[in-house]
Amino acid sequence: MEMPPSQQLRFWAHELAGMAKTGLLHAHDSYDQDRCERMLAIAEQLAALTIADDFSPERPYLADPGIVTPKVGCSVAAFDDDGRAVLIQRADNKRWALPGGYAEVGSTPSANGLREFREETGFEAHVERFVGVYDNKHFASVTNYQFYICLFRARITGGAATVSHESLDVRLVDPTTPPEDMSMLQRAMLHDAATGAVAVFQ
Repeated sequence: MEMPPSQQLRFWAHELAGMAKTGLLHAHDSYDQDRCERMLAIAEQLAALTIADDFSPERPYLADPGIVTPKVGCSVAAFDDDGRAVLIQRADNKRWALPGGYAEVGSTPSANGLREFREETGFEAHVERFVGVYDNKHFASVTNYQFYICLFRARITGGAATVSHESLDVRLVDPTTPPEDMSMLQRAMLHDAATGAVAVFQ
């Protein structure tokens, strides 16, 4: 369904602002920080162009509604023709996991998952189906915040195992014998993707 130009512009402004805010978190120097701050300012000005005349100018751009919600991540369990699954050894905690990361504004859940998969593994993949949504607190997570992971099953279509700044190692493994150093949550997601289980919500 085609949306009005003003609404499309507002969505693009929100996506641009999301990129800028994420960039500020990872800025390595003042050059990167200055550009991200400028990008955020441009996004705010673009969004202002889409606001109706009766919209209060005192209302800040992308105001926080005051409702704290869980973070959202997207992961991909991709398999080769022999039924082996792609796992990465994460750079942050050295544990084995399915490739994935936080969702970015402007992308669909599956697109977010495939982007993270490609960046972290070097492989290309095609999504076959949605597996389910996983609540980390259900799996005794030790993190100090809650997040939901949208998991997709995929088929490897190309590429080659390549590490990144987020992955120390990339391996194809038998899903029935995953590495020992793998969390309960990651094991559950791998199992469900491999066996065809439907995890509507965990």
